[in-house]
Amino acid sequence: MLFEALNLLAGRQHQLSVIVLMRGETYMETIEDGGSAVILVLRGAASISRQRAGAQAGLHITPRVGEPVWLTIAGTYCVTARAPMLGLRMVRLGGGAAKAP
Repeated sequence: MLFEALNLLAGRQHQLSVIVLMRGETYMETIEDGGSAVILVLRGAASISRQRAGAQAGLHITPRVGEPVWLTIAGTYCVTARAPMLGLRMVRLGGGAAKAP
């Protein structure tokens, strides 16, 4: 379950949300080109994985409580709660790069 907490900046290029998952629940995070995300587990336990096209999981992380995970490569990531989890999700949306005049 995702709770929208705050949108930063008038251009809405950043989002700050709360993630609440019960054991076994999953949340899919899609990072666009030029975007990035930080997931911070505040309580509980979770694992974060990313699948490669037609292969086994290309990334599998089990962050510790209070340890931020930076997701910078475009793609779809799966956050799975291993225990009831409370976390923060901070996202910079893709396409928000400043253009030179």
